[in-house]
Amino acid sequence: MQIGRRVSLNAIRVFVTAARTASLTAAGTELGVTSGAVSHQIKKLEDELGVSFFRRGHNSVSLTDAGERFYQEVAPAVALIERSADALYRDENEISVLASMSFAVRWLIPSLDRFRSLCPEARVRVETSAYLTFPAAPASDVSIRYVRAGDAVDGWEHLCRDFSRPVVSPGLLARGATGREISVSDVPALRCAAGNWDWKLWCKTFDIPITALTFAHEFDTDDAALHACVAGLGMVLAPPILTARETRSGALVALPGYEPVEIGAYRYQRRSESRVVRQFCNWMNAEMRGLE
Repeated sequence: MQIGRRVSLNAIRVFVTAARTASLTAAGTELGVTSGAVSHQIKKLEDELGVSFFRRGHNSVSLTDAGERFYQEVAPAVALIERSADALYRDENEISVLASMSFAVRWLIPSLDRFRSLCPEARVRVETSAYLTFPAAPASDVSIRYVRAGDAVDGWEHLCRDFSRPVVSPGLLARGATGREISVSDVPALRCAAGNWDWKLWCKTFDIPITALTFAHEFDTDDAALHACVAGLGMVLAPPILTARETRSGALVALPGYEPVEIGAYRYQRRSESRVVRQFCNWMNAEMRGLE
């Protein structure tokens, strides 16, 4: 009887991590090994299966067509194995939540005390992602992601809509005052979205040419851009859920004359139906209803 080809499950786990992070170095850091060990495992897997999974760049890797197909097929299985193993030693009051860095530090973490008051026994592990796209099968109990207006995503539940408007520091706003109404052309814009898609959508709503804006500095997260905004470096297009702390304190104000525009939404997905996960999702939904 012919025995089927055997492949290393550990090598598959290494492949999934490298595919998700798009970096051998980042994958090694996450797995606790060197980037050389990651590269060795992937090369061994490629040799065993007779395919190339990655195109190697200077500081990153990208999936080939074969690598993308393999990743979409094996990532859910690896996530299922990790969740099953995690459940063996994790008690029922623990929950892991995956979110973008900006959403986590600006809303989720500051709000956790309110969840704790409702569920004192709950323990939340917050995981942040700096990547532009979420993995095909997030391993966390609850994953929260941002979706642009008009983009369709299956299997993700609505959390809250993103009504964004330009915000600016009062000091910068005062410097731009010339006795007439301030416009977006008078204040430098800060960039924190790929291709300025957010500003382009906002400008389209108001029939303002994108060329009317003067772009200054660029940042890789909303949180970093908002810190720069407070420092007076320019205006940022952001929703109240990310700017509540600064607007309450007066560190940021809305640019006068422009109404909020819906440019996207936050959605969530749960991979567990445990009691604490249901309580957490119900709490999030109630919090968001209170903000709308």
